[in-house]
Formats: sequence, structure tokens, C-alpha cells
Amino acid sequence: MEERIREILTEKRYQHTLGVRDTALMLCRQYHCNQKKAEVAALLHDIARDLPVGKMVEILEGEGFWESEHRGVAHNPLLLHAHAGKVIACRDFEVKDREILRSIELHTTGGESMGLLDKIIFVADFTEPGRRFRGVDKARQLACRDLDKAVLYIYRFILLRLLKKEVFICQNTFLGYNEIVLELERRSGSKNHG
Repeated sequence: MEERIREILTEKRYQHTLGVRDTALMLCRQYHCNQKKAEVAALLHDIARDLPVGKMVEILEGEGFWESEHRGVAHNPLLLHAHAGKVIACRDFEVKDREILRSIELHTTGGESMGLLDKIIFVADFTEPGRRFRGVDKARQLACRDLDKAVLYIYRFILLRLLKKEVFICQNTFLGYNEIVLELERRSGSKNHG
């Protein structure tokens, strides 16, 4: 699989992908997640990232993708690549596992009802060693202590950046953010009353 992926991705994207895989495997060991699933999801998470928008749109046509909640992502390669990647993973790499496919689809935006694998790929993509930007070290520290707090931090980072740019924000990000806030409040409340 790695050889096939290397032929598709640019060298920079391939190195990022290996960083995501290694980070995901580390998080799997810490949070007791299936390492094989995480490895496959991490290796395929950006499989469509370097494709032109037109090609991603072509891949998604006929998949029922252009329903109401996806209309705003039509010309945004940063959002489209996760959905096109899910299709490529299934079609070209014969991945049928729903958890793997969902974690590929949500790795950029997050979303509601994220499972452990979804969270690990979401956090690993943001925190892999090749990432260099203000705030990434804090996310790495949180990821080692509390995966949900790392997810919340990443949501907040994404939302603030997109609000500042005054660009479209995928509803999955809002829904995921609200859900993790409520989950952390619930956890905190149960500790205080428990």
C-alpha cells in the first residue's frame, strides 16, 4: 500500500502521510485503538489531496455527495479531498471498513459522533512531526494527556482561523465542536459530583 500511495502523492505529501501514520500509531498505543485500522486510515487520509478540484468533483458525482449539507464544499479542495479520499480508499484500495472510511472523511473537519479512530486520525493529521505553526506544540501536549481536549483545541483553532478569514465553515466542524464541549462538560461535572 505504501508503494502505491507514494506513486500517487507528491513527496512532501507522502512524508506528511508517514508522519500522520506514525503519530496515529503512537496515539493508538496510548488510547488502546486498533493499530491496523489506524495505519490504513492514516496512509489513505490524503490520497486525494493533490488532485485538481474538477477530478475530485468527478469522483464524487454519483456518490450522492451533493446533498444539502455538502453544497458549501463544492469548490474547496481542502474540504473536498477528504470525501474524494474516502471514495478512492473504497474503490481503488478496496477498503470496506466503515470506521476507516469515516475517519478518512472526517480528518479535516471533524464531525458529530466521532469514534476513537476518527479522533486519532483528526489529531494525528494536525499534530504530526512535520507540522510547524503556532499552536501545534500545545495540541501535541494535549494529545498525550487527553485526546478529547486535544480534539477541542483543534476545533477551536480551526474555527478561529476560518472566522478570521471570513470563509465558509463546514457544519460538521460546528457540530463536532458543540458535541465535544458538551462531552467535556459532562465529564467534568461527573468528576465534581462523583
